[in-house]
Formats: sequence, structure tokens, C-alpha cells
Amino acid sequence: MKPLANHMVEEEDLISLLPDEMLISILSFLTVKEACRTSVLSHRWKYLWPFFTGSLDFDDPDTMWDISDDKEITNRDRDKFVTRVNHILNLHQASTIDEFRVCFEFNTHSKCDIDRWVDFAFSKGVKRFELNFKPTWLCLIEECYTFPHVKRFRCIKSLTSLTLMYVHVTSELLEHLLSNCTLLESLHVDSSESLVNLKICGSSLKLKYLHIRDCFQVKSIKIFAPNLESFGFLGKIIELQVDYAPRLLDVCVSGLSHHPVNYAFCALSSYLHQLESLTLGICHYDSINIKFPKLQRLTNLRHLKLRVSPRDGESLLDLISLIEAAPLLHKFTLELFLLKPMIDREVRKVIEYDANEHLKEVEIVGFVGRAIDIELIVYLLESAIKLEKIVIKTCCPTVVGTPCEAEEIENNEGVRECAKQLKKYLPLGAELVIL
Repeated sequence: MKPLANHMVEEEDLISLLPDEMLISILSFLTVKEACRTSVLSHRWKYLWPFFTGSLDFDDPDTMWDISDDKEITNRDRDKFVTRVNHILNLHQASTIDEFRVCFEFNTHSKCDIDRWVDFAFSKGVKRFELNFKPTWLCLIEECYTFPHVKRFRCIKSLTSLTLMYVHVTSELLEHLLSNCTLLESLHVDSSESLVNLKICGSSLKLKYLHIRDCFQVKSIKIFAPNLESFGFLGKIIELQVDYAPRLLDVCVSGLSHHPVNYAFCALSSYLHQLESLTLGICHYDSINIKFPKLQRLTNLRHLKLRVSPRDGESLLDLISLIEAAPLLHKFTLELFLLKPMIDREVRKVIEYDANEHLKEVEIVGFVGRAIDIELIVYLLESAIKLEKIVIKTCCPTVVGTPCEAEEIENNEGVRECAKQLKKYLPLGAELVIL
């Protein structure tokens, strides 16, 4: 018998046999940090990653939650971040990139660097572009970055997605982008003080996703967008004119203090019947603000999400008219924002209601175990006769997904015990999850 060693086939590095073009294509499925790390594999790999064409995602999580209270340390960390971005961009040699994203806390000293980053991204024919300069704490806002005019850029026609957060951008600039970026499908602007009157109009627009949030100078939005599928607006009452949006499926409208969202129903009246998802944010909920006009049947609605800031003594049972206007509703979500503890009162019982055979999932975020949320949950559990699952989260919606979420849940033991009492109302076979 021949030795086993004679039958062993020497392992080959098959990946290294691939041509450079294919290896660079593989690198583009990695993050930029992972792509950079491949430079230590061999002399050949060292010179491949600069041709990376995937996502240049520079996200600095420290600036969001863990940043130091010491301003000197904060500035030092920010300088390190800027230096790291500059270093990678200086080494980059590919002619194109799919995505460019920067998320960190802006200050005026970084403006020139950011100008160069923007120039770099558009010179590479970027497809998805995002600047997120959300401050660590709102009280620390000094000045927002102003987005340069796109006339200085040559390669903007490949842009498919644009997200600008805490960046000043004018209505005129956005309209110029829309008319020149024929592939643009997604536009998200958050916390810009430069938007006033915005026109999203054009028979050839590819735009599918339009969300404008916390842009408090906005006075009007006019929409003529044949491919628009999702529209969102959070802010003051504006003049909203939706002339043409035949593919609209998802709407999110939220008001501010004493700015009810009722006005949006008139502007969207021609499209309510086709919506699949509807999100309403109702700040300072009261019996005056919540009187919606008589609703047409939301015959296609599958998900209704309500964000509510109630007052003492108010009842959420007025929301039942919205729920029952959607006969095929599959999921209902309630986010409850309480600015102060609610005065306890007697739970009101809903006597007459329509049995709901299609509602399968209910999610309550911000449960406090008082009459205001218990009575609505009892109605949902009794009316949704084929409910499969209800999730009750005791933490405030504002901390969901943050490091504070686990701590707040741990401190709400009494509220979780209260939620357990709702088990007796569960329809047969339904699951109750309490977090």
C-alpha cells in the first residue's frame, strides 16, 4: 500500500488565481474597513483594495452616544475621524463608487474637508450619497453644513439616492438635482432650515421615495411624481398639493405641537384607498386635534402606525374609527409618548365594535399600564378575533434601538407586571410578548 501522503493533493490558493478585476469585484461586497484589511494578505492584495468600488461608509458611532463630555477629547476624536476619512480617500484609485456615506458630528472646522469629500464622491459618479451630521445633543448645535451647488459637479447623473441630515439645502438646489439626476429614486432631507417651497414635479421623474423631516421653514410642497411610492413629512402645517401620484402606497405624516395632521387627508384624498401603509404622528393629542374628517374606506391598507402624545384625561378610543376604516388591516402599531405621568382613571369599555378577521399583529411601544393604553389594547384583543401576536414594549419609543433601551426596560418591572394582566383578553392561539 502506498503511503497516504502520496495521495494527498497539495491545497491551492484558488482565489489568488482569479484575475484582478474579479478580486476587486469581490472586495466591493465588503465594507471599506474589511476591504482595507485585505492589504495584509499578500503583496498583490496590498494594491487591490484602493480600487474598491463598493460602499465607502464612514460612520462614527462615538459621536452619537459614547462621545466624551470633555470638549477637548471630543474635538480630538473628531479630528481623528476626519484624518482617517482623508487618508482613505487619498489612497482610493477606482473611477467609480456605489455609495458614499458619512455620519459624524459636524463643526465648522471640518467644512473644507467635507467640501472635498462631496467633490470626491460626485467625481466618482456616486450612486447613493448620504451626509448625516446629527449632533450628539441638540443643545450643542453651532452651525449646519451648507451643501454646495451641484452645478460644480460633472458626474451627478448616476445618483439614485440622496440623504441629507442636518445639512442646509435649498429648494432650488433640490429641484435642479431632480431635473438633472434622471435616475434619482430616493430623496430624504432632515433638519434643513433652507427649504421653503418645494416642487417635486416632472412627468419623467423616477423618484419613488420622498421624505422631508423637521425642516421647519417649509411652507409648501407640490407633488407631480408618476413613480412615487412613499411620501413622508414631519413638521408644521403646510400647503400640501398632491396633483399626481398614481403609485403611492406608503404615507407618513407627523405634526408638531398644536399642528394637527388632519390637513393632509384632504391633499391625499384621491390616494387613500390605494395605500398599503399609513403612519400618523399626532403631537399633543386631544379631542380637538383628533377629529378626523369622515374617512373613506382604506380598502388596501395593511399596516397602520400611530405615534401619539396624549394629554391627561384623554382617551385613545377615538382612534378606533381609523382602525375600522381599514377592513383588511394586518398590523397595527401604537407608539405612545408621555411627557409626564398620566392621572389614573377608570378604564372605559368599548361595547360596540366590528369584529376584525384580518388583524394578525399588534405592537404597542411606550406602554404605561394606565387607562389610556389599557382600554385601547383590550378593544384590540377583543375585536381582533384571529390575532396571532401582540408585542408590548414598556420603554419610550425614543430610546428603542439605543443603549438606553435595556436599562429602561429593566426599570419598568411594575409596568411589565401590569401588561401580564392583559393575557386574559387574548384570543385563542394568540401570543403575548412583553419587553
